[in-house]
Amino acid sequence: MSQSIKNQNKRRKSNTSGFSLIELIVAIVIAAIVMAIATPTTIAWLRERGVRNAADQLAMDLQRAKLMAIKENANCTITINAPAANQYTISLNNEVVDLGRYPGGVTFTNTPEVSSAAITFTPQGLCSTVPAAILLTNQNGVLTFRLRISAAGGISEKLYNPGTGKWM
Repeated sequence: MSQSIKNQNKRRKSNTSGFSLIELIVAIVIAAIVMAIATPTTIAWLRERGVRNAADQLAMDLQRAKLMAIKENANCTITINAPAANQYTISLNNEVVDLGRYPGGVTFTNTPEVSSAAITFTPQGLCSTVPAAILLTNQNGVLTFRLRISAAGGISEKLYNPGTGKWM
């Protein structure tokens, strides 16, 4: 008798463990709703993050080019849109950086002002290209960053506000 009671208890436990089909469908529907709400926000964030990361990388590469010019005692030039569109080359090490690796369709732009085609640093760390600025924007042109290089070799990064028409 005790054996049959144990078997009945095992059957009850095995029948009640796990999820029912309705519970599983409800969980999938809730997950789908959350994904539908989060996806547009995530895509917009990625577009913004891509152009910010590209601007930060370009600022670091400009600083690196300046330091290479000093170290090698030779001019170092960063040329934009070379060897192809939306790429730039650092002359002393022939490194090519492709903006296509950043999400959000990052490109060089000439809006709202003209970008320099090339930035050259002298062996003293000075910028011989004056005025010198490179502008980057994302796919829909919502975010535009300007990297400006002073004659003394200082590098500043600003964000353009199309609503006010000013750099922040």
